[in-house]
Amino acid sequence: MGFLSKILNSFKNIRLNKTNALKGDLLDHLLVGSMYAEQQSAYLNSYETGLNKQDVRHLVENYWEIYNQTEAIEILQSLHIRNQDENIDVVFRAFEDRENYVDILKSNLSNKEGEFDYYLDLFRKLNTVVPDLIEQNSITNFAQLRSTKDSGWNYGRSVFLARCCYELGYLSESQLQEYLARSYAGLKKYCNTWQEYTTSYIFGRALWGGAHNGGMMQIANDLLKNVKSPLHNKLNI
Repeated sequence: MGFLSKILNSFKNIRLNKTNALKGDLLDHLLVGSMYAEQQSAYLNSYETGLNKQDVRHLVENYWEIYNQTEAIEILQSLHIRNQDENIDVVFRAFEDRENYVDILKSNLSNKEGEFDYYLDLFRKLNTVVPDLIEQNSITNFAQLRSTKDSGWNYGRSVFLARCCYELGYLSESQLQEYLARSYAGLKKYCNTWQEYTTSYIFGRALWGGAHNGGMMQIANDLLKNVKSPLHNKLNI
């Protein structure tokens, strides 16, 4: 299923598992992956994705290069670590003081294994992504992203990917529960509300892909406002 067809399909239906639905804290932990799950037209309220096993395997292997439990755990841990990258703060400072961005980046970043070039590219993406998000009314100013960063994107991907790894037998149910709980606790350090989560996810995806922001915003709106959505009427994370 292509990206556009997944987007269109997500508008038609909020997919819910009627037989193995989660509730309470377990559901809240799972909803950290709701943006990614909705992109894939997966169940929003169960460990099972409801997707074809072949499609799950394709996603895990072709997009994440995960073929066993060891690789699954390594990638899942790396998605949590990404939120602790102090160099992102340097890039943000440079963006807020663009007249001096070269000095800020050069004095705070090394060029080890192309590190400087990587973060310079990230800075350049901010110059396109942030104005686009403001123009599309996703945010009103950059300050809104200063604390949330792209945490929604990292934790959101991690939770849905963990569900896929569980379905492929790379994680036990107890390992999945523990990982989702840690993801939820991690996200709460950056985002106070589910609205902030969806905005952070959109921001992170825009930095990564630089396109389809409108589709992502529609998904966020559907998750937050559709009466069938588990996120409907939920405010604080």
